[in-house]
Amino acid sequence: MPFRNYRGSNYVIKKEGKGKPVIFLPAAGFTGIEGLNIAETLAPSCSTHLLDLPGYGQSAGIMEKCTSKQLADWLKFYLDHQNIQTADLVGHSLGGAIALSFSVHYPERVKQLILLDVGHKPFPRIPFQEFGPFAILFPVLNLGYHIAGRTFLKRLTGVFSDGSQNEKKEEARIEQFCEIVGIDNSKYVREAFQQSPQLTATGLNLLFGYYNLNLPELTKKLTVPTTLLYGTFKNRNEKEYKWTKRGIKKLQKYKELPIEYVPVDSGHYVHWSSDTVLRKISDVLGEPYKVGSL
Repeated sequence: MPFRNYRGSNYVIKKEGKGKPVIFLPAAGFTGIEGLNIAETLAPSCSTHLLDLPGYGQSAGIMEKCTSKQLADWLKFYLDHQNIQTADLVGHSLGGAIALSFSVHYPERVKQLILLDVGHKPFPRIPFQEFGPFAILFPVLNLGYHIAGRTFLKRLTGVFSDGSQNEKKEEARIEQFCEIVGIDNSKYVREAFQQSPQLTATGLNLLFGYYNLNLPELTKKLTVPTTLLYGTFKNRNEKEYKWTKRGIKKLQKYKELPIEYVPVDSGHYVHWSSDTVLRKISDVLGEPYKVGSL
């Protein structure tokens, strides 16, 4: 369902359930439907807003360079026009960075913040996991983004687009994805892939904004109750495992932070890894757990 009026733009959401508002913000490469298993788990007493990201989904993008304040204001505008004064936020990866930014700039609007594998370590300078071999060029592309802005982004859009996929290739791509990240090929994963968005120039603007955020420094500014569910990558990716362990240890030195750290024996897609994560999200939000959501 479209919601109009952010500087002439659309917000596109799917709402699941009735009750208190919960906002879900997805990772890059997915629409809000990525959080459907969470929304169905909370459906008995929550209205979960599965929100497409600006320019990386059907929600229209942010035209200015994406600072943490711009990201926070984008979400604030949505909540204001939905007449939501306070809400629980759940964000994964890039979506988690938006939820984190909002929680830092508008803490009075947040009841609980749940971060899914984001905020405890910087976005990699050479993001192989996100872009494969092409990632080696990303620091150079980032320089072009700072110098040329929107003109540069429009030229880049075609480079990042995968083009059309037939059904057989799409199924193979889903199977490969599940094998790489160590999750089951569930109906939720398939539906998220089937509704995966086209990347626009403003979506690239968002992606480069994310790339340039200092996530651990933002996390250190948190004052709202926060649960960080993070993939340990143990026995999956030794480099990522060590990097994750180091990032968590650094944050835990700041004992005043209102963060509960919850390690998950998985990779990046913690919410698709097991029912345990869904149970924890339900517990944090004070909701009865709905068995068998995965």
